[in-house]
Amino acid sequence: MGMQTGYEPVYRIPVVDKLNGFVRGIAHVLAWVNVVVIATIVAQVVLRYGFSHGLVALEELIWQLYAVGIMFGLAYAVTNDTHIRVDIVRINLSPTKKHVIEILGVLFLLMPFIIIIFHHSLAWVWQAYEIGEASSSPTGLGQRWIVKSIIPLSFALLFVAALARLLHSILLLMHKGEENEPELSGRVSLLRHLFSVQKHETEVK
Repeated sequence: MGMQTGYEPVYRIPVVDKLNGFVRGIAHVLAWVNVVVIATIVAQVVLRYGFSHGLVALEELIWQLYAVGIMFGLAYAVTNDTHIRVDIVRINLSPTKKHVIEILGVLFLLMPFIIIIFHHSLAWVWQAYEIGEASSSPTGLGQRWIVKSIIPLSFALLFVAALARLLHSILLLMHKGEENEPELSGRVSLLRHLFSVQKHETEVK
């Protein structure tokens, strides 16, 4: 008996796709930092065990580069819905309940957290810049404000990803499987197109 093929609906929202595309574009570029991390680790290992002369600067550079991948990866995970969930609870909920929980979670948990961390991190970065904060090691890296600036930048990107997630859930909740309304002309048409829920068929085997 051969495998059966079918089609299942996938709902796309242009404005959400654009926001997610912006986040993913930045994340894809910064993902190459992981290659630099691996190269730096290899160089440090060779210096330490091959020449018995590891560098503190390289050691610090490793965790700073690693922080770039982790912090900006948060926003990427939100756009792909690959962040950690309590799936044992969520899996048995109806689509409507899932959207409601998503909206409440983004509005009252994720967004406030992002805003608080972003606000405070600006002061951390400025303070590090103002006092010329550097490594506690004489041979370590200076300009600690550079690595600290990763926090507000990555949380700004996370805010964009969270906004896309919020719009996605709200518009799908409002849509409820209804057909798209007729196109209008001019700017109203463009605005409605950006925020419309568009049904696409994807083949599943």
